[in-house]
Amino acid sequence: RGSAFGDTAVPMQAAIRTGGGVIKYANDVPLPPKEKAGQVLLKVRAASINPVDYKLPKWLAGPVAGLDVAGVVQSVAPDVTRFKPGDEVFGFASTGSVAQFAVADAAKLAPKPVGVSFSVAAAIPTAHLTSYQALREHGGLMRGGRVLIIGASGGCGLSACQLAAAMGAAEVVGVCSAGNAQLARSRGATRCVDYTDPTAMDALAAEGPRFNVVYDAATGSGKGEDYCALCAKVVAVEGPGRRVAINGGLTKWLKCLTGWQSQDNKLVLTRQNGEQLTEIMELLGGEGKDPGAGGGFPGPAVDSTHPLTAQGVDAAFHRLRSRRAKGKIVLTVV
Repeated sequence: RGSAFGDTAVPMQAAIRTGGGVIKYANDVPLPPKEKAGQVLLKVRAASINPVDYKLPKWLAGPVAGLDVAGVVQSVAPDVTRFKPGDEVFGFASTGSVAQFAVADAAKLAPKPVGVSFSVAAAIPTAHLTSYQALREHGGLMRGGRVLIIGASGGCGLSACQLAAAMGAAEVVGVCSAGNAQLARSRGATRCVDYTDPTAMDALAAEGPRFNVVYDAATGSGKGEDYCALCAKVVAVEGPGRRVAINGGLTKWLKCLTGWQSQDNKLVLTRQNGEQLTEIMELLGGEGKDPGAGGGFPGPAVDSTHPLTAQGVDAAFHRLRSRRAKGKIVLTVV
């Protein structure tokens, strides 16, 4: 790689945090610094975005927005043996993913299967790894189990539908609007309950404690949602059943970070793990697919795709903030 990298006089295009949760396009962003031990430099081809990208401040998350990335390895640190220049990978960027170039820890990347596009691969990391760890590690989901997914039409909810079905769950019930029910069913939900219908929600609560895993991707997500009472009514008593949530208040996060949580009612923090990304790809059938393979790779639900331009960045983050996205929002980089 040339000496221009790390030179603040040589700019790149990126989506940057400007303060107050605002993300804007810029074409004069310094290239990322030279990779350190255990890291690689990527030419970004696609990045997907998550609410955390505008919720975290610049001083904590860095100037460039984005975690989820798919791209081509440009160079590697001397101690990296898993990847080499030219490899196509996906995973988590350390320096922000919505940019032309990004640095990433090699351990947080996985090889991108040849038959999976960069846009599809970039839509997988945060949503699918969060759901994978929630269902398998924290929820203890077993083949034949029953799963309730609250917020089933968002990025994490749809990935949970897909993964629960792939893990062999006998029943995958999604809570979402009636308008998004077909989308949730297309990703593995066996039936859906309309959260805007009080009668339907009362009927769900009346089913009693029958779900082995209740995956709550809606409570505390920003509009005052609170499904804790419902969860308590429907999570299985024997087993025991477990409620796993991805959002919570300050007290919940303190308990999560200090380990003072009940095993059957947990808030989870995603661990960025490249090996598990490969496991997810294998579980969903993406590993080993080639462009001409019959059936294809079902992949994540992609709500919309936008270019890395001023208009594209504005449109992508406006869609994300609307909380009406049906799946992941992806930005492509030329």
